[in-house]
Amino acid sequence: MAKKQLKKSATTAEPKFPYTPAANSLRKFLKDMPNKPKPPKVTAELLKSWGLTSSNDRNVIGILKKLDFLDPSGVPTQNYEAFMHKGTGPATMGAQLKRVYSPLFQASHRPHEDRQEDLKRLFNIHSGGSEGTINFQIQTFKTLCEFASFDQPGLGTQPITNGQATAATVGHATISASVGTGVPTIHIDLHIHLPENKTTRDYEAIIQDIARYIYKQEMGGNGQ
Repeated sequence: MAKKQLKKSATTAEPKFPYTPAANSLRKFLKDMPNKPKPPKVTAELLKSWGLTSSNDRNVIGILKKLDFLDPSGVPTQNYEAFMHKGTGPATMGAQLKRVYSPLFQASHRPHEDRQEDLKRLFNIHSGGSEGTINFQIQTFKTLCEFASFDQPGLGTQPITNGQATAATVGHATISASVGTGVPTIHIDLHIHLPENKTTRDYEAIIQDIARYIYKQEMGGNGQ
C-alpha cells in the first residue's frame, strides 16, 4: 500500500514550470499591462476588471509571481514596472524567462524556437506532468516569449574591465567605452542589465561579446 501511495504522489507532483490552460488570457494581460496604471495589487477582482473573468485566468497571478513581476502577496515589483515601459519591457521579460526556465536555456540557445517534440522532451525532463499539462506549459512558455527579447543582457552588479572598454557599474547604470587612436574619440554609453545567478565567467563572456561588437563596428568603418 505504501509503495502505491508513493508512486501516486510522484506522478501527481506539481510541475516545476508555471502554466495556464488559458494562454490567450495571459497574452491579453501582458498586452494590457503597459497601457494600464500600475495596480497596488494584482487580484482576481483586478483580472475581472481587465476582462479576464474565467477561473483559469487566475493562473496569470501565479505566473507573474513566478516571474518576480509580483511579490508573494501580489504587489507589483520593479520587474513589473520595468515591463510596463517599451524600452525595458522585452529585456526584463527575457531576463526573467532565462532565470525561471534556466534548464531550457542551458540545453538550447533559443528554446522558444525549438520544435514541439524537442520542447516536450525538455519539459518532461525538467518539469514533468501529464501530456496535457506539458502542452499547457509549452504554450505558456511560448506566449511569454512573445513579449521577451533575449538579445539584450539583464540585471547584475559586477564592474568589469576589458581592453579599452571600461565598465563603470553594470546594472541600472552605464558602461562607457572609448575607442580610437589618432582619430576623434568616440564615447559609447550602453545601458544594460545582466541576468541574475550567473557565474563570473558568464558575466565576462557577455561583456567580451559587447566589446567585440563595438570594436568590429569601428574596424568595419576603417575598412579592416
